[in-house]
Amino acid sequence: MGKRRGHLTLGPDRPMELGVFIPIGNNGWLISTASPQYKPSFDLNREVVEKAERFGFDFALSMIKLHGFGGPSQFWDYNLESFTLMAGLAPVTSRIRPPPARC
Repeated sequence: MGKRRGHLTLGPDRPMELGVFIPIGNNGWLISTASPQYKPSFDLNREVVEKAERFGFDFALSMIKLHGFGGPSQFWDYNLESFTLMAGLAPVTSRIRPPPARC
């Protein structure tokens, strides 16, 4: 990756990388009926990832959520499939990437 001016480090030759969670479930992370209500879409997630790239973020994270909580807020009842979404977002950015698997 190389050194980038203004980035935090974890030590010599270990730049700290920052990522963003993308909103693949309806209403993002808010369990509320009073907050703005929206359904996830490729266009919304593309916009989030493109903005993250402009702000200098290094990677995007996508949760895997297969079933919502229901109830009045329908929290996470509508979700995009994570792997397909991430594969679709990869070509629309030049720097943002999915994080590597580290076990």
